[in-house]
Amino acid sequence: MNSAPLLERSIPSAVWAVSWPMVLLGFLRSSVFLVDAYWIGGLGPEALSALGGCAFAWWILAIFSDLGGTGMLTLVARAEGAGLRGEIPRHLAQAAWVGLGTTTVVVAVWPLRGLYLDAVGFVPGTAEHHLGLDFLGASMLGIGATAAQYVVAAVFRALGQTRTALALTTASLLVNAALDPLLIHGVSLAPALGIAGAAWATAAANLVGACLGVWLLRREGITPHWSRPLPEQLLRITRIGAPVTAAGIGFSLVYVVLGGMITHFGVHEMGALGLGHRLESIPYLFGVGMSVGASTLVGQFLGAGRPEDARRAATIAALQCTAAMLLMSALLGFFGTDLMALFTDDPRIIHSGGIYLSIQSLVFVFMGLEIVYEGAFTGSGHTQPALWIGLLGTAGRIPLAWFLAFGLELGITGVWSAIAISTLLKGMAMPLWFTRGTWTSAV
Repeated sequence: MNSAPLLERSIPSAVWAVSWPMVLLGFLRSSVFLVDAYWIGGLGPEALSALGGCAFAWWILAIFSDLGGTGMLTLVARAEGAGLRGEIPRHLAQAAWVGLGTTTVVVAVWPLRGLYLDAVGFVPGTAEHHLGLDFLGASMLGIGATAAQYVVAAVFRALGQTRTALALTTASLLVNAALDPLLIHGVSLAPALGIAGAAWATAAANLVGACLGVWLLRREGITPHWSRPLPEQLLRITRIGAPVTAAGIGFSLVYVVLGGMITHFGVHEMGALGLGHRLESIPYLFGVGMSVGASTLVGQFLGAGRPEDARRAATIAALQCTAAMLLMSALLGFFGTDLMALFTDDPRIIHSGGIYLSIQSLVFVFMGLEIVYEGAFTGSGHTQPALWIGLLGTAGRIPLAWFLAFGLELGITGVWSAIAISTLLKGMAMPLWFTRGTWTSAV
């Protein structure tokens, strides 16, 4: 039995080696929305409004399509840690079946996509509603390519080869950027697909990334092969991935509900939240990168029968993330209003957004702890905390926001405070649950 190469390094070095490419990968993925917005902007303000309104739906689709990849990561990391790389193609094949299942579900509910647009306030018959149907419909029909790329990329994350995952994402984003103007606005004999062209460009780019990833896996000696679906393995992958998926989808749905509460104080408040989220994504994506480091190392150390080293890896990832979060808290806390002014000249958005960032910057450390330890639980296969802490903690924002905003008459500041308080509580609960140690034998 050969030791996994990653486990031969010092733990701090291994955590950072896995994490930094994923931090950069997160920033690259977020850039695809900017590219889409740039080209879709040429279609008019209604198209941009439709794109913004579909944002939460797109995240729900992406999270759901990653069910197979999330569940498989634990099994692949453990196999790698145990020196059993020959088992990885079997796990990959079963995760692909899970991805096919999620794709089938999404396509089956395609006729109901208008219900989401109604929920976010798009009036049927308007240009925004019609364009939203086009974009969301194409996104749903092309979700199979997204699921395929996520499954393949999860293998590289589990192996600790995150630079390869970064290269795959870079390649797919370049394809996306090249196809956007061609499919949205048309060229030569190719018809213009409008806003739907952006969704089809993303699907095509993800398909290219998945195929390139399979080729690279073959070069690694991991040859994907067809295998009939095994109910026990499908259930195992789904059981691991479902809590994380449910928590992520719940997070998006909570913001759909909060949106109605926020716009009660004016549409500019939603603009403040949107810009606030864009700036807040800097520390958030750093936390996601460190989370991958924690999940990979925890899974591999448990596979190698070294639970104490798995615990140390999670702790070190949390400490590295905390150091960065303190720096980002100072940056966005003191200069949030100035940064807001770079994106808009609306004084109401700048003022409210500045308040939002000053409040949220106080809990960036706890946001990072929640994300990192969620990754550690995922690596172990013990994903229940992601459901109970993540989903319930986020859902608690709704009654808390109502109480602070209307009960105590704090207005929009009450909503911003409710988001921060729930982040604080989740960031405290996740590491406390981790100290129980029940995750060491979850799989």
